[in-house]
Amino acid sequence: MTEQLYNISDWQRNSDFYPAVEILLSIKSFDLAAIRQRYLQARKNLSGKGGSVERRAVSLGGLAQLKMHGGKAQTLHLVEHLKEPRGLSSAGDRLAFSLENRVIIIDENGEHSFSNPWFSYIHTVAFHPLKKDVVLVSSSGFDALFEYHYPSGEKLWEWFAWENGLNKAHGADGEDIYLTRSEDQHLSWQAEGLQHLYISNPEKDHLPTAQRAAFINTASYDAVGNIQATLFHEGSVRSINRQDGSSKIILKGLKFPHGGFLISEDRVMATNTGKGELWIKSKNEIQKFIGDGLANKASEMGDAEWWQNAVSWGDYFLVIDSNRNSIIVLDPKQKQYDLIAFDANWAVQDLVILNGSEPSFSEVLEQYQAEE
Repeated sequence: MTEQLYNISDWQRNSDFYPAVEILLSIKSFDLAAIRQRYLQARKNLSGKGGSVERRAVSLGGLAQLKMHGGKAQTLHLVEHLKEPRGLSSAGDRLAFSLENRVIIIDENGEHSFSNPWFSYIHTVAFHPLKKDVVLVSSSGFDALFEYHYPSGEKLWEWFAWENGLNKAHGADGEDIYLTRSEDQHLSWQAEGLQHLYISNPEKDHLPTAQRAAFINTASYDAVGNIQATLFHEGSVRSINRQDGSSKIILKGLKFPHGGFLISEDRVMATNTGKGELWIKSKNEIQKFIGDGLANKASEMGDAEWWQNAVSWGDYFLVIDSNRNSIIVLDPKQKQYDLIAFDANWAVQDLVILNGSEPSFSEVLEQYQAEE
């Protein structure tokens, strides 16, 4: 396996190589400074895992529709005061959003909404590429994936990392602890004296970020409906076998990754978040696009990098750079880029590219706004 490194700061910055594009951003909080402070504190976590070790309050964020062109971003729509908005998906005539424990979908028939007691800190929602009425949901708070027929709210499939070989986490003291939602497993481990945590009531129990076993922070479909999950703690992208629950690593060695996607049959991409890199792996090569030399990074972040997520856009890639409050447009073929600033208070989680045929979302989401 060969490795090709590309430092973006060596490329030409150019604001004219890409067409105007509209994107939708999920903003998990309008207090990015507080999130940066938590992140820097989490780097000191002795367990070696990223994330909080204590339960934090649900943040209020929002969704923003932007038009990007010529190096600038114009805000077209902004919906605020939403609880933990993170996941986004667009299928042209359909839009999907996730809040803390709820999924909302807008299509030609109107609004659809569903929840599940095991939904917690939903990070992604994705439309199935072949089955129009099916969506994939990642419940990061409980290391789980779900598939739903969204018009009826019927659950079609579920996958818990704890029940498929990924059940070891770290307790508050840094020691190994095993996770289960099975009473029989709990009683067996209790008899053995094995340190564990039994999640019996998902509506009351919770797992801080650092104490999750897998921390599935993104899940996606490939072109035929196979599932990939990005595991924050393990630093990997795994493919999931929906028949027997097994999984295999298809990309590893990442630090706090997001956005694992199969962009073609033999090419997988992921955002190496903690290093500020985009990785693209083919059969015999890994390309690494590195952003640590780019200008305009928040001074308090020191040597830390944070590329929150990335999506492919034809020959280009769009990257959320949280330490520079910007969307980076990458053109690997011509070795050029642009850095497009957004509001300095926005903690942007995810983005989708819009094609102009999506339904309006502002009025639908107003009913889900919470009071501060």
